Amino acid sequence: MKQKHFLLSFILVAVACTFYFLSNDTEQEITGEELRAKHKQALENSPYKKTKLMSKEERKSLGLPPNAYNEELWELTMDPQTGRPMPERLFEVQDELKLQRENQRGVGGDGNNPWIDRGPNNIGGRTRGIMFDPNDVGAGNGDGTDYNRVFAGGVSGGLWVNNDILDANSSWTLVPGIGANLSVTVIISDPNNSNIFYVGTGESYTSGAATGRGIWRSTDGGVTWANVLGNVAGTPNSITNGGQVVNGIYYINDIVARDVGSTTELFASVAGALNNASSSPSQFNGLNDQGIWKSTNGTSWSRLTTVPTEGNGAPVNPNDLEIDINNNVWCTTTRNNWGFNGGMILRSTDGTNFTLVNTITNSRRTEIEPSATNANTFWIVSESSINGQANLFTTTNAFTSFSPLASEPNDADLGIPPADYTRGQAFYDLPIESDASGNLIVGGIDLFRSTDNGGSWSQISKWANNPNLNTLNVSFVHADQHAIVQRPGTTNEYLFATDGGVFYCSNINNAATSTSAIVARNKDYNTIQFYYGAIDPVDGGDGDDLTGGTQDNGTPIIQDATAGANAYSEPFGGDGAFTEIDDSGGYMIQSYPRNSHRWVNYPTVSSAFTITTPGPDAIGGGNCNTSNGGFINVAELDKNLNILYSNATFTTFVCATGAFVSTTYRIERAAEFLPGAPAQVNTMLTDASLDASPSAMKVSPYTAGSTKLFVGLRNGKLLRVDNADGSPTWTDISGGSFSGSISDIEFGQNENEIFVTFHNYGVTSIWYTSNGGSTWLNKEGNFPDIPVKCILQNPLLPNEVIIGTDLGVWATADISVGSPTWIQTYNGMSDVTVLDLDLRSADDVILASTHGRGFFTSQFTSTTLSVIENNFDENTIRVVPTISDGQFSLISNRALGTVNMEIYDLTGKQVFTDKFELNSNNREFNLNLSNGLYLVKIVNDASTITKRIIIK
Repeated sequence: MKQKHFLLSFILVAVACTFYFLSNDTEQEITGEELRAKHKQALENSPYKKTKLMSKEERKSLGLPPNAYNEELWELTMDPQTGRPMPERLFEVQDELKLQRENQRGVGGDGNNPWIDRGPNNIGGRTRGIMFDPNDVGAGNGDGTDYNRVFAGGVSGGLWVNNDILDANSSWTLVPGIGANLSVTVIISDPNNSNIFYVGTGESYTSGAATGRGIWRSTDGGVTWANVLGNVAGTPNSITNGGQVVNGIYYINDIVARDVGSTTELFASVAGALNNASSSPSQFNGLNDQGIWKSTNGTSWSRLTTVPTEGNGAPVNPNDLEIDINNNVWCTTTRNNWGFNGGMILRSTDGTNFTLVNTITNSRRTEIEPSATNANTFWIVSESSINGQANLFTTTNAFTSFSPLASEPNDADLGIPPADYTRGQAFYDLPIESDASGNLIVGGIDLFRSTDNGGSWSQISKWANNPNLNTLNVSFVHADQHAIVQRPGTTNEYLFATDGGVFYCSNINNAATSTSAIVARNKDYNTIQFYYGAIDPVDGGDGDDLTGGTQDNGTPIIQDATAGANAYSEPFGGDGAFTEIDDSGGYMIQSYPRNSHRWVNYPTVSSAFTITTPGPDAIGGGNCNTSNGGFINVAELDKNLNILYSNATFTTFVCATGAFVSTTYRIERAAEFLPGAPAQVNTMLTDASLDASPSAMKVSPYTAGSTKLFVGLRNGKLLRVDNADGSPTWTDISGGSFSGSISDIEFGQNENEIFVTFHNYGVTSIWYTSNGGSTWLNKEGNFPDIPVKCILQNPLLPNEVIIGTDLGVWATADISVGSPTWIQTYNGMSDVTVLDLDLRSADDVILASTHGRGFFTSQFTSTTLSVIENNFDENTIRVVPTISDGQFSLISNRALGTVNMEIYDLTGKQVFTDKFELNSNNREFNLNLSNGLYLVKIVNDASTITKRIIIK
């Protein structure tokens, strides 16, 4: 079993016939059969069982993000014993790794072969937090220009800084010491000390998609960081209102700093979020900890008890925080999962007591914007609890009363309703900002500006050239607006945070009539979220050809890429998914969500057509839906026979009641799809052994005349399908102790050598067989309890294996030992989720696809420990016991590669020497030496250390 970092206690509860919870004694050893049974029951009771299958329109009506990937991920990574994912374990591992680095642990890889950032260097990922550096002014600006240095945060890609946002060629760089995978949502500074910054983390609006780690603080202008509120979540659960509440601080919706003379008061909106909107059982994150939190020193925080509560005494779920020109603190609320809507307008005049001033009825998420010139004037934009649309209001008497704006923005896009510029996504993209110059700006899918307090609106951006949008003479700005920030000291310059990164406007007055008024500022802002990646398996001599599917940034492509990060083209928009390049160089597979996979002419990328069955498709007049495949769907290409296999699990359910009609587990086989073929043939493959949705597929490269397809299922089964291209025969080759959902299947030196990994917390997640699955060996060793996504063997050094995880790439130098030692090879990449590893066998180049930091490449070599660190310090190696009759163990806390051990007596004479690979946890020695004191010298290519032993 995996290493356990701490013990959680959970309660077994039954709430009606549909409520189910698993005990959480994570130290209890249970059989594989028992764990599989728990996992099966947890999947059957998943809170996302229905919502993950709904169409985008239905999801919007429930206030759910259009993207269902994170709901699938919730199911895939759950600990079978707790019935939920356990991100708190990952956070603790991350803290331990950080401590090791601070103790001179060294770097992963060798200095000549690190992980290299390959971009895209021109496409940004989802961004919510932006701040102009308050120290970049006067004598501190460094370049003669005030306020051109900017910090921004990716929702899953960490904190970044750009030293000159005005320059299109200025690059972003990742801020170290705060976590490369941190979910940044808000950034502010202290008005009384410009060197003190605060970063809030965790995106509540996406129902747990980006879990945060509380609030972080820097006292040196963003150089070093410390966590000051929250961090490891998941304190003991409670059961309330028929749902599971996981305590902890997961989501910071906002932070403000109030200047009260020589000191500063800090306020934070700590939110709770429901991980499901329609079914039971339900899981809530942070519900018991939500509320307005305050600090007067930046390090000690407490939740205010002087805040109005909801009708049953439940704490409010705070959203937006603002400070007006009279120094009053305002707070709005969002949907409260204790059973209440949002829309409350709260005010504090003394920084301690909050009072309810008014309520925007029938509202959920509510944003407030104070006037910069009039203490009584405010604007409000809220998400309607009736239809999910955005509604705009204003007040001129500080909320004694308020009224709807006379007009609201009307997007020129004919696909966006005139009454809702957010297109049903007001829960997700709802920024509003005003300034002293009379600008009022809001964002939804696109951006809009008013100069008459909301009396009329001009559209100032467009996300595409859809019908009617194509006639609009405004700038292209990526869809889904999240933050609007004015550059200090200016009246017309703005930054915008979007699902496509950061955009800069040099003059807002020109934005309604110019195609260049707003421009991207994403150079080297590599926060893009890949699902899959592919490297051309044969074309590498003139540069690398790389492509992959992403969250909301389509399927970017670069051909003949030079070393380092490159600019990519975006021929396909929306959400990308499974991607593969055929080894003939004649075509590639590009995908959209669900079972929608397309043939694309390659390398010209000039034409494309769908070759599988898309979904979901509405039937029965909208009363019943079908879902075909997963949101980010599993597929596999047999490059030898040019056949695509994809998950085509077909589920029908009644939308009105949520009742399931039927589910058929199947794999779609698409053959003869190449241009010039007689006719494409699509066949649905089913079998009694295929009793769960596929979560991984792999075609054996060692069988050429037919397809030998290996299929991993969500219930932990591993199936071998012989003759999958003709009349298939199905064989279950699962290991007896397999449990969880299979994430990857890879082959070693022959068809009998197979590696299998699992997505889940709380299971053994790395398995190996040398006999085709007759017997399986646990290869987890010292690997911690975090999800494993993918695996690759070094073809030049078969004992060397790497894995992609939720904390970057890890490696072992010797998979053959009973308990392998795994270490994080973070040189150049660090702590970001790696979802896919692809290998160009021609020269053993590795492509790592990350969800938040783009692409990275490295290369396997024939040098021992080619991606393993081998330097060490005093704490790396122990000799135990120090006194014995000659029986000693040399123990290392990680793999060190080739080691020389030399033993000397007190005269300096060498009395023993040995050379070996120290790639497991320990090595035993029986030293036949005389009694006395000896010095043990341990040497490798990087380090030397000496220990003392006594033989008696």
